[in-house]
Amino acid sequence: MDDEKGTKNRGRLLKKEGVMSFSITPEGRLVYTMKITIDLIKSSPKYPKNPKNFGERIRKKRMDKRLTMKDIATRLGVSETTVYNWEIRNIRPYRKTIEGLKSILGLTKKDISI
Repeated sequence: MDDEKGTKNRGRLLKKEGVMSFSITPEGRLVYTMKITIDLIKSSPKYPKNPKNFGERIRKKRMDKRLTMKDIATRLGVSETTVYNWEIRNIRPYRKTIEGLKSILGLTKKDISI
């Protein structure tokens, strides 16, 4: 009985923290439940947490909006390679294209000035 009570107390404590809980089924089985939230985009090593250049800023904004390079390329009428060059090779797009990027990604003057 003490073990059962101790287990139940721990279960309540863990459930209160919202990380893990457990319950006992009518058949007497112990069922653990764990709730975790992971943002796969921001945990990706490709996600620029502190963008240092124009390409990284574009990449960060694109990933924040959950868009692919193909999505951006299609909307702007350019190739995926072009978007890749902006993000990875830090090649600046034409002024006309920057206007399109501003509207799609919500770029600010600060984002563009780097």
